[in-house]
Amino acid sequence: MNNGLEQVEFKSTTVSDGFVGLRYKKDKIHIYLPLGYNITHNNNMELRSDILLLLKSITLVKSYDNTKTDFGFDIGNKEEMPFNSFLWIISDYLTNGLYQEIEKKYTQNGHGKINWKRTLSSTPYYVDDNPIFINPYYETNTYKNNIITELNTYCVKVSYKYIGFLFGNIKIPVCSLEDEQIKCNKRYYLDIINKELARTYNDRKKQLLINMKRIIDTSYDKDSLKIASFGTYKYEYVWEKLVNEVFGTKNIKINDYFPEAYWYLLHKGKVKDSSKLRPDTILKDNKNNKIYILDAKYYKYGITNDIKDLPSIDSIQKQITYGDNIAINSSKYNNIKVKNIYNAFILPFNKDKNEFAVTDNICYEGYAESSWKKVEDESSYQKIALILVDIKYLIDCYYKKEKVKIEDLITCIEKVNSEQLNES
Repeated sequence: MNNGLEQVEFKSTTVSDGFVGLRYKKDKIHIYLPLGYNITHNNNMELRSDILLLLKSITLVKSYDNTKTDFGFDIGNKEEMPFNSFLWIISDYLTNGLYQEIEKKYTQNGHGKINWKRTLSSTPYYVDDNPIFINPYYETNTYKNNIITELNTYCVKVSYKYIGFLFGNIKIPVCSLEDEQIKCNKRYYLDIINKELARTYNDRKKQLLINMKRIIDTSYDKDSLKIASFGTYKYEYVWEKLVNEVFGTKNIKINDYFPEAYWYLLHKGKVKDSSKLRPDTILKDNKNNKIYILDAKYYKYGITNDIKDLPSIDSIQKQITYGDNIAINSSKYNNIKVKNIYNAFILPFNKDKNEFAVTDNICYEGYAESSWKKVEDESSYQKIALILVDIKYLIDCYYKKEKVKIEDLITCIEKVNSEQLNES
């Protein structure tokens, strides 16, 4: 498999099956982009960095219930590529080289570091009752290759085969182990790694062995499709995680914002309903005593400009309910005023190519409100702002720790109180 960027083809998820990630097609590497993701770069290094961050974002699906996803994660479960293990192995190789066992040798006819423990245990000569060690023991370290080194070499080779395009041309060590050899002796090799894991206390070696185990435990048959992809059909969970981590207030107890309901039963009395309505993200402005309830929606409206791709009426109702809960129980929230409770849907878009003629990373595109509830003059949350956020910008903010402009988001959300839209 050629590892050059010329083998990479970018595909839009809007014309695929919703899959985001890598798929290998013979000598091609197809990268399926999430909604609104724009590939822009000045050089190959920048492009590789963008691809790497995009692929890393897929692993955020792990923060959600495994049963809700169609994603094998990175654990070498024989169904999906162990991407994180590939990445770790290559990065460790570039930093530390191949793992080699250190063997200490001691000699009395040499030079270097004196091993005082062995030296002091030898017989000294005495001069004026002072011990003199004429032949001290010298300590030298020699590196020896063993089966762990060979397995490490194999894992570097396999890792580079699949994700080498992210690193460019690097020198890969010659490996004597072949895929068929690994397949036929897999249990033996895994047993060696497990025994080595049980007796090592070195953190780097532990990580090395764990990632080697994941790679070796995955099938690499030439005709196998088990290693043909790495990705998810549920990128909406990534979007929710990104919005929450970048825009949400840290260390907040989200369950404090759950609306509650009760049953009043003839034979049981008052019983709390066990189901939950859970807001995605809460952004608090403690200085001005304001709360912004954010609902991350991985919907296509920011790309299609088609109203059928907007949040549905049940989503609108939920956001109003969250606001009602805070307003009615305002004493729990520092006696917050209804005009200081805001609602917003956060949708992805591409700031460099869109139907809205905007180039900002964050933009306001209108609001939703219900027809069954009169909007109070002082209420802000009953109008749910529609906010578009450039998806690449959000990924960069999460991974590159770029300073996100929360004030821009707040300004956009608060436009629900000032923008005069055509409501006819």
